This record gives sequence, C-alpha cells and structure tokens, in this order.
Amino acid sequence: MYLLKKHPLFDADLEEAACWYGARNPAVAMRLIDEAAVAVRVVLSDPLRFSIWEGEVRRVHLRRFPYLVFYEFRDNTIYLTAFAHGARDLVALLEERRVNP
Repeated sequence: MYLLKKHPLFDADLEEAACWYGARNPAVAMRLIDEAAVAVRVVLSDPLRFSIWEGEVRRVHLRRFPYLVFYEFRDNTIYLTAFAHGARDLVALLEERRVNP
C-alpha cells in the first residue's frame, strides 16, 4: 500500500477542467472526472508503470481527453502534482509544483 499526497492545487485543476466541460455538457464533465479517477487508481495500483518524463515526474494520459495526471513516486509515497491540459507549458507548471522531499 502506498501513501497518497496531493498538491494543494491538484483538485482545483480537475475542478476547473470539469467546470469548463460542465458549462457545455454536464455528462462530459462527469466522464472527465471518472476518467481522471481511473488514472489515479492505475497510479495507485502500480506507480512504477509509467516512465519518468521530466526530472522525477511521471505522467498518465487520459484516454478520451487532452489531459494528463502528473505525479512523483518517492519512498512509497505518490505525490499527485498536477492535472493539466496537454497544451499548457507543462515544464513550467511542474517546476512550480516540484515536490520537496
């Protein structure tokens, strides 16, 4: 079993994306939330499944949305650092949210 910690803005990232979709179609917003939850469950079940992308950061692409879940895995702890659209400046975003062990 792994310890899960979230960056304080992780849930806000997801909420912002869901609100954007929800304003257009609430059912699509729910699918985004569900798909993000699946991605997090996959990370929790096997945090080493995804290769290191930048520094110590790993990423999971959502299947039907242009979003990614970013996380770091250290000392049996999974740190969810960001939920972000793939078109963002991801390197800058992750630099702002770097995990300090």
